[in-house]
Amino acid sequence: MAKLLLERPGNESREIKLTKVKISIGRSSRNDICVNDPYASRLHAEIRKDGKIYYLTDLGSANGTFCNGTRVTGTIPIKVGDVVQIGETRLSLVSDSSSGSSNEIMLSDDRVQPEAELTISSTRHTSDIFAILKEVTGGEQARSISKRQPDNTFVSAPTQLETPSAALHKRDLLAIVSKVGVALLSDASLDDTLRLVMDLVFDAIPAERGYLLLSSNWAQKKAKRPERSAELICRVARSKTRELVGEEIKISRAISEKVVSEGISVLTSDATHDPRFQDRQSIMLSNIRSIMAVPLAVESEIIGMIYVDNPYATGRFTEDELRVLTALASVAAIKIENARLMEERIERKRIEEELKVAGEIQSRLHPLSPPRVPGYDMVGVSFPCREVGGDYYDFIKRKNGRIIFAIGDVSGKGIGAALLMSSLHAALRAQAQTGLGPAEILTEVNNYIFESSPENKFLTLFCAELDPATGALIYSNAGHNAPVLVSKDGKTLRLTTGGLPIGIVDDIVYDSGMLFMNPGDVVVAYTDGVPDSVNRDDEDFGEERLAEVVQKYRSKTAAQIRDRIEEALAQFVGQMPAVDDMTLVVVKRLE
Repeated sequence: MAKLLLERPGNESREIKLTKVKISIGRSSRNDICVNDPYASRLHAEIRKDGKIYYLTDLGSANGTFCNGTRVTGTIPIKVGDVVQIGETRLSLVSDSSSGSSNEIMLSDDRVQPEAELTISSTRHTSDIFAILKEVTGGEQARSISKRQPDNTFVSAPTQLETPSAALHKRDLLAIVSKVGVALLSDASLDDTLRLVMDLVFDAIPAERGYLLLSSNWAQKKAKRPERSAELICRVARSKTRELVGEEIKISRAISEKVVSEGISVLTSDATHDPRFQDRQSIMLSNIRSIMAVPLAVESEIIGMIYVDNPYATGRFTEDELRVLTALASVAAIKIENARLMEERIERKRIEEELKVAGEIQSRLHPLSPPRVPGYDMVGVSFPCREVGGDYYDFIKRKNGRIIFAIGDVSGKGIGAALLMSSLHAALRAQAQTGLGPAEILTEVNNYIFESSPENKFLTLFCAELDPATGALIYSNAGHNAPVLVSKDGKTLRLTTGGLPIGIVDDIVYDSGMLFMNPGDVVVAYTDGVPDSVNRDDEDFGEERLAEVVQKYRSKTAAQIRDRIEEALAQFVGQMPAVDDMTLVVVKRLE
């Protein structure tokens, strides 16, 4: 691995790790390395990594790119120790064996932002572990105990209590809470954490059955707090000796709704004679005698519930056992939330790594540099708005000396679009080796994409074949934004002839268009990320503005026209984010 040491007169040097396959350099903010140098072009140069070898490409800059004092033409390999000069900016390729400096810039897309520290400050006394511990450790503060209501349900109520048995109760409760805290210190997956919590419940509570339920809203993060109608998903169901399945899982909806909606711990000593639950068949049929249910709460959010019952006349739960279960749930809720956050972080890291690899693969599909064709000037550039994109462009030399250039745009964004773009790249490259013309190539590519891609996926594609000797340009447009040809005298022509987008229906016969590029003529092809770019007033950049820029700078080089388009876009959108991938191909016949 190598890195760049960037130095400018009057500025502190900085180190830049080359962690991406392609690193673009220039004055534009779209670049990976933005250099504030008046002699740098907006899109000046590019460094690519292929295996262990780095390549430097000049992107048609106005003032040139120099390596070790020699002006770069096209693409050259560079090695550790080489010095690249762009205007007044020096970029030295150095080994990355030393530790990074404090002003190091990470260019990779796989940075993980530090998680916000989890704070617990529940205001509900029945699920506040700090209040419970205060009760356990003594003092003259009021304790919270359960009080029987007319409906035979216990809820918390404050009272002063200090009896000889209370001291023993404190020690027992403190021991249980300490055991729970130690047991939940180790790192574990969410599923393992839930099973461990239920093991601790059965160690602390003489229950016949136990259930741990999590809110679907919490799991899906759809709301900060479930409503009464929020679904509770049973994640663990077991008895003392085995897992419970199917119809064995029976929970009182009235009690669960009370716990979740009000955030309180509930105890009923004899559910079968409790008037509130007389109409609950699940309780009557199961012969449930005693039930306890406590919320799992993180801050003000109820994320689930622990529910235990005794279906036989083996004993009724006590108020002390309710407090024990409440204390246990308070500690467990923190651990469950941390386990979920850890799994989210691991999953996000995995996705970021996959996106990084996909981005590297996609970068290699774009041409390293345009072909050098006497009498013509060609450039292409693509900026994905995400880690990977669905835009495509290519320059392909044919055996007959002609040049195919193509540009495409896959519907959608992200991994799916990138995969279809890869298929397009392979199909078009294969067809370019045949003697087919652009229209016939589009027909073959369309049939391949139609057969191998989902029904809701399609793409637009413009394909043209240039005969350098005569300037003849044969093209076909499969639903793509019409490229614009601006002649030397400023006249414009839209290249629209073709047919439907690729992948909608099979066996399409595409039409061909033909024209001649005269000296001074310019063809600019683009994806919809260019005209669809919006400013603060929600106004589109539009195709007319694009044509005006090309008309104004048609006498410039292809790279300068590309830079003027990018500059006009940057000035138009200001600080607004990119709405789509942006790709440009510029082909000019020299005078």
